[in-house]
Amino acid sequence: MADPKIWFILSEGQVTGPYSHEEVESRLPNTKEPQIWGRGQSEWMTPSRWHQALQDTTNVTTRPAAENQGIWHVRVEGQQKAPLKYNELISYLKTLTDYSAVDIRPDSNPAWKEVYSVPRVVDDLGISRRSHPRVPMVGTLVCQGPKGEFKCRVISISEGGLGVNDAQNLQIGERFEATLTSPNLFVTINATCEVVYVGNDGYAGLRFVELGEEFKSSIIEYVNKFTTT
Repeated sequence: MADPKIWFILSEGQVTGPYSHEEVESRLPNTKEPQIWGRGQSEWMTPSRWHQALQDTTNVTTRPAAENQGIWHVRVEGQQKAPLKYNELISYLKTLTDYSAVDIRPDSNPAWKEVYSVPRVVDDLGISRRSHPRVPMVGTLVCQGPKGEFKCRVISISEGGLGVNDAQNLQIGERFEATLTSPNLFVTINATCEVVYVGNDGYAGLRFVELGEEFKSSIIEYVNKFTTT
């Protein structure tokens, strides 16, 4: 089987790809401060983390039968659910309509994966793609909330919302005006956001409540760099 082109490189604010594993390896020595993202990953990785992720994936493929029969874990918007057997996992996932904020992993592997990065799960669910794919981003979100101005570091984006780190004292349901700037985008995004998830580690999930068509088009164009083969 040909080496699939699923990897992207971020360097000096520019995203290029998709590349095969071998193409990434050949480009790394001549790329300034590269970060790598592949379909199914949750955020950009340094080359060392990328190599580790490749090793983890190789280890997983050597024991698929055991994992399919064992216990699986699932989390939605960062909130972990009770452990499930594989058939229970599939039944639960079929009750959901959007997998953009869903991660899963077998009990034997500590690495969380997006639903779309596990081929057997995709096959058993009978799905091919999600409506609002989540892709990595480097950016800053300046927010005007009830408690004043604050900033977050944007790590992922979709047509439907954002994933941010360094969020402080946010509450689910809270709404605020926000301005997103990123070297990955050609325009500055202005939007109204609503908090839909808050983690203990500073991560928060935001949903776009109001987003102009011009801004939506810019986001879709960026997302398509990662989701279009």
